[in-house]
Amino acid sequence: MDKRSVFGFILIGIVLMVWLYWNSGNQQRTQQNLKKTQDTSLTSTEKPGTENTVITEDTLSLKDTVKSSSVLEDSLKLVYGNKFYTKSIKYPGAEKEKTITVSNDLTEIEFTNYGGGLKMYTIKNTETWEKKPLQLVDWKKGKELHLLFTSKEGRSVNTRDFVFASDYENNKKIEVTKDGTFKLKFTLIISDDSTEKIIKTYSFHPDKYDFDVNYEFINPGKFISDNKYQVVWESSLNMSEFRSDQEATFAEASAHMGGELEYIDATDVQESYKEDLNGNTDYVSMRTKYFGLFIIPESRKGDGAYLSGYKENLKDQGTLENYSIAVKMDIKNPGLENSTFKILITPLDYSLLKSYSLELEKTLRFSLDFIVRPIAQYMILPVFLFLHSFIPSWGLVIILFALLLKIVLNPLTKTQMNSMKKLSQVNPKITAIREKYKDDPVKANQQIMKLYKEEKINPAGGCLPMLLQLPILYALFGVFNSTIELRHASFLWIKDLSAPDVILTLPFKIPLFGINEISGIALLMGITMFIQQKMTMTDPKQKALVYIMPIMLTLLFFSFPSGLNLYYFSFNLFTIIQQWYTKKKEENTEDGMKTVKATVIESKNGNASQKSAKKLKK
Repeated sequence: MDKRSVFGFILIGIVLMVWLYWNSGNQQRTQQNLKKTQDTSLTSTEKPGTENTVITEDTLSLKDTVKSSSVLEDSLKLVYGNKFYTKSIKYPGAEKEKTITVSNDLTEIEFTNYGGGLKMYTIKNTETWEKKPLQLVDWKKGKELHLLFTSKEGRSVNTRDFVFASDYENNKKIEVTKDGTFKLKFTLIISDDSTEKIIKTYSFHPDKYDFDVNYEFINPGKFISDNKYQVVWESSLNMSEFRSDQEATFAEASAHMGGELEYIDATDVQESYKEDLNGNTDYVSMRTKYFGLFIIPESRKGDGAYLSGYKENLKDQGTLENYSIAVKMDIKNPGLENSTFKILITPLDYSLLKSYSLELEKTLRFSLDFIVRPIAQYMILPVFLFLHSFIPSWGLVIILFALLLKIVLNPLTKTQMNSMKKLSQVNPKITAIREKYKDDPVKANQQIMKLYKEEKINPAGGCLPMLLQLPILYALFGVFNSTIELRHASFLWIKDLSAPDVILTLPFKIPLFGINEISGIALLMGITMFIQQKMTMTDPKQKALVYIMPIMLTLLFFSFPSGLNLYYFSFNLFTIIQQWYTKKKEENTEDGMKTVKATVIESKNGNASQKSAKKLKK
């Protein structure tokens, strides 16, 4: 193998190491814990740990100071103002919390009159890594999907803090059948004469992940000061995977505006990330590794978006990224304002997102997105889904994909093999040139390049197929890591093709690589890489690379998805078979040529003998 080919291998290793460092949670620096007090108002620009802009009970230390209902009422007046304090869930004599559960073929959603929002959202037939039902709302932090605005008294009002009127019985369960729909209504009566109120109406469908919510403001000009409000989701979706650090790698919040996706990614635990955006807004969203939430204005586009987030360290080197998202809306009519939103909480299935025709699929971003997305979107995913339409096993799909790619790259592979063969043949000449011009490296390189030209050798031909595969490897890494179809897909001993197939856990971490888990399919991949190197390496000076490169890349691939390792193992195996077949064919051809030559020589010798015999007779 020539030096450029060696450089290609080293380049792959270096790029993969840098990329692993960016994406692996094992390389996280130990940071001081983020303070628990976070900014609950999306309009605030304060750093984490500073005073909240929305005054709450905790801010006033009511738990320590409240000794009577009158003190509590005075405190609630201070927090919410005279119009809203009696609607607070903390108001003495407030209606007790009651819930209603609405389910269809795909989901089960629990709502509460406290805030008139979601308490739980469970996706049916889907489990967490612990085999528990997949419930995505972080109810420990509070209910979700609320309105945020400023009252006439200058108070920041969040409707999560108020009791909504509702006419359902506590713990009622509703099943939305295939032949019907269901509507759920919550009302927040603000004025004593009921002329000022907010009405939330949810609409459900039998076979969809999404539902609609309509907000109707009666006389909003009398209780909202600046004719603006926000539709808010304040906490991230629950985590569902075994490795929180790997799941956090994909977490982010975004807003789609003017055909572009604006996003924030909380990468540092010491910082607070915020974006206050103005302009026509198609949707706001947040995502985890496999699941996403979208708030989509339907009656008209939003007037802006708020995105905020922060990162915190968890135990055992885990990490968590917390996000809040909101759509900003202007009130067009102070007497009656009405707007409808579609709320989609869904597995991040590319086809499903694309079916909404709103460019929701743009949120499926990858590392090096501008390179990886076209490959993943237009080549890998369509081929995978097509193959899986008649091959039920994703493992077999990956192996067949590796075979197809091997066939596509076969012309380049042949060029690579021919280039390497020619290089091995001219190596003695190159060695002689370097020896002759050992005191003049420039002259030596000129003579070597002249030799390449005379022999019609492309010195870069050996590493071209490998370099072309590199973007595909990046794309496959993103696909295997974040494509919902491969989540928990098993093959042979592999339980999850989207995660490493750990067969052994070491009591220590391997230096530099920061891993202690051994992957079985990665070991097989390393063995095939070693065999392939052994078959192609001809220069004795490069013998060390036969061992160094397979070992280094195997260590890197220990933490990669097993589906990616299965692809690489299969590709290497097909390459080995091809190299063996080509070598065998060449040997047979050479043996045939030797036989022909021997026959010709014998024939010539036979003719010469006959001529000699004739001469003797004469």
